[in-house]
Amino acid sequence: MPSSKSLFLLVVLLLVLLPSPAQAFGAGNIASISKVEGHNWRHGDIEDMLKTVACLRGHKWTSMMIKRVYFGNWLRDYSQAVDVGTLKGVQADSIRILVWILAFMSFGYATGEFEVTSERLGVYRPEEHIDNPKDYADNVDARKFDPRLRGPVSPEELAIDPNTGMKNYIANEYGGWATSSGYIKFSFARSIHYGRMYTHGPSGSRGREEDLCEALRCLGQGLHCLEDFGAHTNYTELALIELGFTNVFPHTGSSTQINLRGKHVFPLVTGTFGGVDFLHSVLGEATDHFTQSEVDEMNIALGDAASTNQKSASSGVSGFTDLLSKVPGTGGLCQEAFALQAASDAQAASNSRGVDDDPYSSSRASNYQQPQSFDAPPGSVGGPPGPGIPGMNPNLDPATVVAKIYPILAFRDKVVRSISAIVSKIPGLEKLIETITERVTLFVLSLLAPFIQPIINAASTQLKLGSSAVVESSGKHQYEPWTDPYCTDPTHSLLSKDHFSNLLNEPAGQVATAILQYVAPRVVYAWDHPDVPVDQVLDDVVRVFHHPALRDQRCEVH
Repeated sequence: MPSSKSLFLLVVLLLVLLPSPAQAFGAGNIASISKVEGHNWRHGDIEDMLKTVACLRGHKWTSMMIKRVYFGNWLRDYSQAVDVGTLKGVQADSIRILVWILAFMSFGYATGEFEVTSERLGVYRPEEHIDNPKDYADNVDARKFDPRLRGPVSPEELAIDPNTGMKNYIANEYGGWATSSGYIKFSFARSIHYGRMYTHGPSGSRGREEDLCEALRCLGQGLHCLEDFGAHTNYTELALIELGFTNVFPHTGSSTQINLRGKHVFPLVTGTFGGVDFLHSVLGEATDHFTQSEVDEMNIALGDAASTNQKSASSGVSGFTDLLSKVPGTGGLCQEAFALQAASDAQAASNSRGVDDDPYSSSRASNYQQPQSFDAPPGSVGGPPGPGIPGMNPNLDPATVVAKIYPILAFRDKVVRSISAIVSKIPGLEKLIETITERVTLFVLSLLAPFIQPIINAASTQLKLGSSAVVESSGKHQYEPWTDPYCTDPTHSLLSKDHFSNLLNEPAGQVATAILQYVAPRVVYAWDHPDVPVDQVLDDVVRVFHHPALRDQRCEVH
């Protein structure tokens, strides 16, 4: 067994190497010991506020329940990786695999309710983030790359709704286009359905953990969109203007004020999300991160884990199984660890030869079943990812890779879930369990490296080839609200308050927290009370979307 000093170093190594997701308040959370906690906000910090609201009858918010909610929230950030810019050079399932490993590194689990399936990940849809769809995909029909992407944008979507003072694509559901309010209703209706299946389902199926997990995930994805209301719109700026502050720029042109029920106000708008914005938000934030993008960090973590596994006997499969064998009833897991190591070694050897001769993982993956599909929200189209790229190296075929890595991820989850169950029965094993959990994560990363690193290398090459052209073509639109007096289409990069460097990150985070504390109890209450009409809950929830000039003093979220 390694010394306490080496264990400490291992923990530090893992903490350093685990990625810090970026996007929409940055898709992570801030360590509780950080000086900026409570002053700067990420989605994970906002989700932590669930502890302050009511839960299901007979339940309290546990860290695992909050993690399941946040998984749904987190997935909406990373769905943005599946878009035209990436799909031109990388298969959708290759992107999904990378996001899947990022999820494993962020949540500690990768199967069951934490599996990143094509359906759960989805694709980039502007309405899920209240993004302005103007000039989406350079006005090319993006559905030729993936049928789940949105089609061309109509001018009516971008107009200001005279009744609400907001862009039509936010909450005007009378035009037949996709709206953020429609997506929220879809998400929370689905959450309520599965929540009620858990609490009041038919005899024999009531209380199924799978239903609760799905209810929590859908709660998280709906909250993601609502939490973005303060950060992705000019709501915060307009609220400051309503409060009497001057010299507040509304992120629209100087001549864009409208008559809104007798008030002369600037419209409520959100930012367009073009190529520059994707690079700014997903591929790295210079002021929030100290190193490369998350994919680069993942590549380093995989490489370091593989190197450590090869160099140190105590870190290799023998050292890991010696430690694992100290826990009763893990003999079968130890045997599986040796088999997985052999499969990983075979893949590494085939990578060096440029062939694929590993039958083990494919046969092991016979237990893997793709979860069922579900209907998509209004204005969008469900369905599988688009076709693969002709001439793709068979070693990089996503379907083949999924079949090979699934047994590794399933093994890790089995180990952690098994020993977690044991520790609850045998006092005094907490430290051993913590040690094994750390070691199994490092061991699994080393097993994954030969399968994942070739995909990272191929994907990174394709993405970097197009990045300079994207920046050049999109950068000229960034400052139009300053140069065009009639502009109501600012860019996401300059409007959003996602990142710590923005002075309005804190008030936008406080707005998001207030929204969560208003919405989550209503949805969860509906799980427990089937007599409450779903539409009543949904209509109550979408009242979050409002212009500050039209706030209703009788509504607690206004």
